[in-house]
Amino acid sequence: MNSILELKDVSYVYSKGTPFEKVALDKVNIAFEKGKITGLIGHTGSGKSTLVGLLNGLNKPTEGTVFLDGVDIWEKPKEISRVRYRVGLVMQYPEYQLFDETVREDIAFAPKNLGLDDVEIEARVRDAASFAGIGEELLDKSPFDLSGGQKRRAAIAGIIAMRPDVLVLDEPAAGLDPRGRSEILGSLRKYADDSSASVILVSHSMEDMAHYCDNVVVMADGRIHSSGTVDEIFSVAEKLSKIGLDVPSVSKIVSALAARGIDLKGKLYTVEGVKDAILEYIKEVNK
Repeated sequence: MNSILELKDVSYVYSKGTPFEKVALDKVNIAFEKGKITGLIGHTGSGKSTLVGLLNGLNKPTEGTVFLDGVDIWEKPKEISRVRYRVGLVMQYPEYQLFDETVREDIAFAPKNLGLDDVEIEARVRDAASFAGIGEELLDKSPFDLSGGQKRRAAIAGIIAMRPDVLVLDEPAAGLDPRGRSEILGSLRKYADDSSASVILVSHSMEDMAHYCDNVVVMADGRIHSSGTVDEIFSVAEKLSKIGLDVPSVSKIVSALAARGIDLKGKLYTVEGVKDAILEYIKEVNK
């Protein structure tokens, strides 16, 4: 596996040594591949958000190690900010990451801190704005004058401008209309493919996971319940149902058809896959 970011035996305990002690992560081992989008799913309280906070050093593991390119990110604590430029994090409510006077200055903040020259900074601002769907007419506006969706795009652009090796996004498309979801998530696919970056996507939408991800990690009770390719995870959707997670809507259709003796074959967790499987089934029946 060509991994860039890896957790080995990572545990995280809140309020350790107090009556309020809570184990949020328990001996987690997971590796994230270059050029791949990994979906992270699980119930509220499963440990997803805690794990996300460990990936770029916002929090330090209680036990275990987070490796970036094989190096412990906490080996030199005073240099943890360097890790945060390589592992970009878009939080669940990214609009709260905005703070500068204009959208342009907000997007340029990280490139300036990287010590880049003005020409490179401007190029990165324009590339990141284009990536996130921020029009030229919005760059000189105050980020606080933008709509909710536009604020989210601006915050994502600010992280993309760092050109991180690992891009972590917590529900980046929440609240966006279908077109907005498609544009943002489609752009993430292109970013992973073009830059060979590892993209880690936290989402409650199983459809998004099935459509855009290469790999999926399922979390439950602070542990890794299962992990594998999209095919491997969604081909046994009943296991997700047993731990109370929803499955892609089309998977329910497939189950209903199976109960009526219609056994489909193929990638049965996306609309396109089920459509192809139904057409193939009809073709076989009519032979």
